[in-house]
Amino acid sequence: MKAFEEQFTAWVDGQLAGEELAAFERELASRPDALAERAAAEKLRALLRRQPTAPSLSNPDFFSLQLLQRIEAGQPKAPRGPGRASSPWFWSLPRLAMAGAACLLVALVLFRATIPSSKPTPSGAPYFAQVIESWPADESLSATTLYTPEDNVTVLWIDGLDSVPAEYAIQ
Repeated sequence: MKAFEEQFTAWVDGQLAGEELAAFERELASRPDALAERAAAEKLRALLRRQPTAPSLSNPDFFSLQLLQRIEAGQPKAPRGPGRASSPWFWSLPRLAMAGAACLLVALVLFRATIPSSKPTPSGAPYFAQVIESWPADESLSATTLYTPEDNVTVLWIDGLDSVPAEYAIQ
């Protein structure tokens, strides 16, 4: 505060006395609005003394939040720098769409990698054998395969074999 303002506050509070009071009142002669300000300050002081204390707030945090929001609403916005986002949302719509597509692609790749695809068997049987090629060790023998889908049986027919060796006998 300036010297006049400090002296004015002391004068309103009644703390000036003697030579200091006389010097200040001489200076007040050049400021006609000072008497009106003193009257307004004394009126305010009397009003505050008549009123009871301020009521306690039931929710002071909410009051503080509302007050801060009003203060921020009255302040100008800070200029946006090159590092700040151009929209108030961190994720703009194109970024959100790209992130969704990337997540979907990752999920599809993980699905295909972790769950193997199985080809269904023609007859639906749990076990299926198919003879692709057969060749006997002895040239006097011939082997053919026969498959019956209604019984789901594959038979290997060997011509020219006199007997089945003992180690191949059904046990």
